[in-house]
Amino acid sequence: MTDPAPPKLPGRLSGRRLLARGVILFEAVWPALWPPLAIIGLFLCAALLNLPALLPASTQVALLALVGLAVVGSLLWGLRSIRLPDDRAADRRLETNSGLIHRPLAVLSDKPANADPVGLALWKAHEARAISQISRLQVGLPRPGLARRDPRALRHGLLLAVLACLGIANTDAPSRLYAAVTPALPAEPGAPATELQAWITPPAYTRIAPIFLKADTASVSVPAGSHLVVNVSGGSTPPTLVLNDRTGPFTELDHNSFQAEWDLTRGGLLTVKRDGSSLASWKLTVVVDQPPTVAWGDKPGRPPSGQQTRLPWQVADDYGVTALQAELHLKDRPEAPPLIVPIPLPGGSPRSAHGVNLADLTANPWAGLPVVGRLLAHDATGQTGTSAEASFDLAERPFHNPIAQALIAARKSLSVQPDDRGDALETLDGLMQRPEMFAGDIGAFLNLSSIYYDLVRNRADSAVPESQDAMWQLAVHMEDGQTEQSARALEQARQAARDAMDKAQQQPDEKTRQELAKKLEELRQAIDRHIRALMDQARRDNSIMPFDPKAMQLSDRDMQRMAQQAEQAAKQGRMADAQQRMAQLEKMLDQLRNARAQGNDSKQANSKRQRGKTQQSVVQDLIERQGGLLDHAQRRADSGPSTTDPNADRAADSRVQQALRRALGELMQQFTDLSGEASPGLGQADQAMRDSATQLNQGQDQQARESQQQAIAALQKGNREMGQAMAKMGQQPGQGDEGQDGQDGSEGMMGMMMPDGQRGGGRGNGPLPGSPDQTDPNGRDPLGRYNQGNSTDNADVAVPEQRERQRTQAIQEELRRRGADQERPQQELDYINRLLKQF
Repeated sequence: MTDPAPPKLPGRLSGRRLLARGVILFEAVWPALWPPLAIIGLFLCAALLNLPALLPASTQVALLALVGLAVVGSLLWGLRSIRLPDDRAADRRLETNSGLIHRPLAVLSDKPANADPVGLALWKAHEARAISQISRLQVGLPRPGLARRDPRALRHGLLLAVLACLGIANTDAPSRLYAAVTPALPAEPGAPATELQAWITPPAYTRIAPIFLKADTASVSVPAGSHLVVNVSGGSTPPTLVLNDRTGPFTELDHNSFQAEWDLTRGGLLTVKRDGSSLASWKLTVVVDQPPTVAWGDKPGRPPSGQQTRLPWQVADDYGVTALQAELHLKDRPEAPPLIVPIPLPGGSPRSAHGVNLADLTANPWAGLPVVGRLLAHDATGQTGTSAEASFDLAERPFHNPIAQALIAARKSLSVQPDDRGDALETLDGLMQRPEMFAGDIGAFLNLSSIYYDLVRNRADSAVPESQDAMWQLAVHMEDGQTEQSARALEQARQAARDAMDKAQQQPDEKTRQELAKKLEELRQAIDRHIRALMDQARRDNSIMPFDPKAMQLSDRDMQRMAQQAEQAAKQGRMADAQQRMAQLEKMLDQLRNARAQGNDSKQANSKRQRGKTQQSVVQDLIERQGGLLDHAQRRADSGPSTTDPNADRAADSRVQQALRRALGELMQQFTDLSGEASPGLGQADQAMRDSATQLNQGQDQQARESQQQAIAALQKGNREMGQAMAKMGQQPGQGDEGQDGQDGSEGMMGMMMPDGQRGGGRGNGPLPGSPDQTDPNGRDPLGRYNQGNSTDNADVAVPEQRERQRTQAIQEELRRRGADQERPQQELDYINRLLKQF
């Protein structure tokens, strides 16, 4: 008989068994997990209270290691004896919790010992009864038994402590937990990152700021001669600098810093390499400096009036012209060494400029001769630009003295043919044959003899220029010294007439009377020659307007009349009348001599007055420019909001205001040095200008305009004060360039030496010198000058056009002189350049 088949177990029993095994396993594992969980709970409380972060990094690491070891050790110790439960243990748990007796679940796995039919039937009934009880199986809740191991319930206190610490940490809990498990240990120094810096410094003469090469810069253009510097920091391998086929090493500054320097003379691909790789690269273009360009502005040469040679020029260069000069060659003798005329440049080294240089070459032996000239411009690198050649005549000084004219002619002949001295010697010999032309000037005659014999005997090449210089000095002496010669001759004739008068009084006979008449005639001729000499000198000094040549033949009416009356009285034997006329003539000659002496003494005072007039003109210019600044500020206020930047406009106005104030400060110092007293009005203008600049910088437009109006009013007041100070020095404000006493300060002298035709009316009915009716109703005074009156307002002065041109030229030359002074502040140089653009 075969064994009975095992009963078919219901699916519910399998599930109950699995659940029972899980409960049994939990009851065994949970007591083993509680010790490591308690350790973790304590660490959590400390971490939430941020206690580990307060420990040193090494101590914090040790604490973490200790906690980890304790957790792992306690966990392993608790799990050492735990085994997985089987079905038998699960059945026992089910039977116990379900209240089943006699282990009915064992029937399901057992089998009868005897397989007889009765026994099998009984066994089947027993199995059926056991299976019917499966529906009553209960697993029950786990009972780990922690209460027996923790009778004080410390586990609940630990849980409450963790919850309390979470409340304390609040939102900082995540960061505190992270800080507790990540101690800040000192990191090992890593390899420094590679950093590259490169810049190019252009030459100083270019006035270009250094150019920094950035990583995103693909190409750059630099002037030739620029200096390249490359610094590489980081890494221990020295880099290499490569420019096309040229390779250069770096200099080691320290263990991880390197530097390379090159002067750039050509362009190409510039690359910084290290260990075969490229750190950076740029495409360089080296711009070669071009020579300056220079040309004549217009035709150079002798101006229509004046004694200065006109040299117009215009120059341009990439980075500025440093020097400009004119190179002149004598047209009739091109092999001679050239004459170099330096030309000052405005602003030091302008990139583009033009102007006219007026060179006084009258003392040069080539004066009056044709020359071929060209302009030479130099830049900072030594390159030279050359203009086209131009032919013109050098200006020369006009001479009226015949001896001076002959000397200048001989001088010119030696300049053209220095090896042929025949013409010059012939001219000098002709002068030596006529010593009477020197009017008793023995020194001049001896000087002429020395020049003649030096040319005859000295055959050295240096004798010609030395003789030419001596000829010039002698010609100037004869021209400018003609007045002194005529004065000496007049004094001699005057003494001779005085002696003849005394002799005629002592011996009243026909012979003495004829002798007296002769001496008086000689005196009259000496007066005529002296007046001519004075007029020539006045014309050369621009003291009077040019005269009619016919009027030059006339002498002063009053002195001529007195001399003629004395001569006639002497011939007729009326010695008393002759003596009376002679006394009157003596008095007039004394007045002439005194007036001439006063004219010489007043030259220095006239120079001061001229400087004062120039300074007043500068004040007028400041008033105009200050008014323009006020107009600009008013337009900005009237226009309201615009697209332009008002701050930029204010900053520009402030810079202009500062420049005007600096110009005013220099003017105040110059006028104080000139007059010995300060102008309160100019001081008030300086304060108002300072307030205006400050208010512009602060954006206070309304206050700035008020300060500018105050500055204009103060400048006008200062101008009047300057006129009053000039009046104290002897010049009435508002007069022309000549001043109250004429340009040479000799109006009294010139009034006496004026010929009859020039003093108004016809010959014989003109007013006496110095009379109040000496002026001309046509607007000219007795000296031919424009009658400018005594007004104190400069705006009412009627200045002749020629005078205005001369004054403008003088101001322009002064501005150019100051602009060439590179020691002046840059803002002042910019202001001077702006002024020069107006000419």
